[in-house]
Amino acid sequence: MPAPSPSQIESPVSGFLQSSGLRGEDAAGLATAIANTAGQALTMFLSQAMVMPGIPVAADPISGSGATARPGRLMPPPAGGPGATQLEGLASGQCQAQGLRGEHADGLAKVIAGVIAQGIALFCAQTLVMPGIAVAGFVSSAPGILQPVPLASPLEGIANGLLNQNGLRGEAAPDLAKALAQGVDLALTLFASQAMVSPGIPCPPGASAGPGRLM
Repeated sequence: MPAPSPSQIESPVSGFLQSSGLRGEDAAGLATAIANTAGQALTMFLSQAMVMPGIPVAADPISGSGATARPGRLMPPPAGGPGATQLEGLASGQCQAQGLRGEHADGLAKVIAGVIAQGIALFCAQTLVMPGIAVAGFVSSAPGILQPVPLASPLEGIANGLLNQNGLRGEAAPDLAKALAQGVDLALTLFASQAMVSPGIPCPPGASAGPGRLM
């Protein structure tokens, strides 16, 4: 399945902004900018993400049939996903397209890009590839499933730090940090529910011997 689309992300993000008290004239545009940036970032992530080799495999040494026996891990960025510098241009373009062009527009774009990039990094560090992937002929023969992890709390702290670092220190800053963290957390939860590990990982007895890709 594809990565979550911006349309899947925008409505929840708009709700998070409203529940945080951010209902000004730019709220709708901000929700769209966040959703579009997150959607594009997750499409990039899907194409770059890699499952690290070394997943324990219980396979018959003659037929090569069996299954992965323990969880797997994702490779961290920059090899396994986009970083903040790759996403800043996307975020800046989306903010401009939504009419968010004030003196803090560049800072806002950096914050959006930074929170999404940190969310992807945390996702790679904490999300597991679930065990039980079927193996046939010493190669994984069925898709693998990702286990999502809650990231809103650590992302809120990251967002607060990035807002302060980029000069966005108004009374609404904590509310924006909370809504942005919730939005990115939701986008990554959707990603975990839609993306799967592609079959075809070499799995000799003992452990997987090559990286995997997501689909």
